Amino acid sequence: MRKKIVFIGNSIVAGYPWGKGKSFTGVLRRMLKDGVDGSGEPISFAKSTGFDLINKGVNGDTTAGIAARFEQDVLAHKPDMVFYHTGANDFIYREAAPEEAFENLENLAKQADAEGITSIYITPVPVDAGKAGYMWLAGCGISYDAVNRDLKNFSEMLKGTGRPFVDMNYLYNDFIADVGDVDLAYLDGVHPTPAGHEFMAQQILNLIEQKKLYE
Repeated sequence: MRKKIVFIGNSIVAGYPWGKGKSFTGVLRRMLKDGVDGSGEPISFAKSTGFDLINKGVNGDTTAGIAARFEQDVLAHKPDMVFYHTGANDFIYREAAPEEAFENLENLAKQADAEGITSIYITPVPVDAGKAGYMWLAGCGISYDAVNRDLKNFSEMLKGTGRPFVDMNYLYNDFIADVGDVDLAYLDGVHPTPAGHEFMAQQILNLIEQKKLYE
């Protein structure tokens, strides 16, 4: 039986500036269609389960913005699963504290629960404070060290819900260490490179397989 998955969130979900086809959702769609993961290994369940992936990423969006469009962009599609990736804009623009952002997402997840939709949290990708400081909204007085602290606290709250999650806030640091160069991981200190999106897609695929979300 085909599985429908909605990905909702900010510009990272939207694949800024590369476009949705090169976002982690686009990469994951290709992997599942081809039946082969990022290392060339076959995906055992891909041929027996069809997938419809819907990308509802919006540049600049916040948890409040997601809430405003949740009915139209998620519930109306009646998906089996919804993945959330958000938080950075809440803290960059100081629109919400981690506790408020967390409450916004949990309220949405409860709406999804009522419709029989499984919610999966992707903890937000950390920012590189040095690179972001001169490449993303430079001169606006943003403390990216503070943004990272908020992203970390927010991530810990999401992980504590008991819902399935991909801990990208932690795993992306592993990716940076593996590639050995922050410029290979970030375009501007905030947005991942195409290689970063490939990495994210693989981690989400790993969760789908580990949790048997295809059944």
